[in-house]
Amino acid sequence: MPEGKREEPTVGLREQKKRQTQLDLCLAARRLTAARGLDATTVDDIAKAVGVSPRTFFNYYDTKIDAVVGPMNEVGTPETRERFVAGGPSGILINDLTWLQLLGFERDDDVREGISLVTQIIKSEPRVLAAFVASGVRFEAAVGELLTARLGPVTPEFVALTTGIMTTITSRSAMSLADDPSGSLETALSEHCAMAARLFDRPDDTKRRRADDHG
Repeated sequence: MPEGKREEPTVGLREQKKRQTQLDLCLAARRLTAARGLDATTVDDIAKAVGVSPRTFFNYYDTKIDAVVGPMNEVGTPETRERFVAGGPSGILINDLTWLQLLGFERDDDVREGISLVTQIIKSEPRVLAAFVASGVRFEAAVGELLTARLGPVTPEFVALTTGIMTTITSRSAMSLADDPSGSLETALSEHCAMAARLFDRPDDTKRRRADDHG
């Protein structure tokens, strides 16, 4: 992550409220599904838990399974995507991609709870696991559009590899919060990006890193 900091997008209060409602509906859907099971959870239940109408629910999600999966079809906001396409914010591709994805996460405490709930749900609800897989395909397409806009034409193989690395870094970072109540997702992302970079160290890089570690 660039400088290990979460840069909040510049959006209006209305857009911020809409985004929070979307995330609140997701967390409510996960809580209810974990407690009752998917079949016993209704759209009305989810909407009531957040304090909105079922009609408002359908402004954000088509089905209750979509709500459990959460918003994964887009990366970042229009403003942050524009900044990414222009080459920012750091100029390092994987850092900039994880920065974009970070902006779509909930508060750190909600991330911890969300990871725990999803882990519980997919063990008993194969339909939810299948929905996560389908959403991943749509997410890969969104990443491909961003890569093409920033880099020019890219191969499907490059898009798939990039999305896989990006998803692994962000998911492992999120899961690491479960064991670290004081940790933050932005710091975890920075650390995981640094660990991933070590996979491509040359011998001289490794020697220099060791020398730096020993002062």
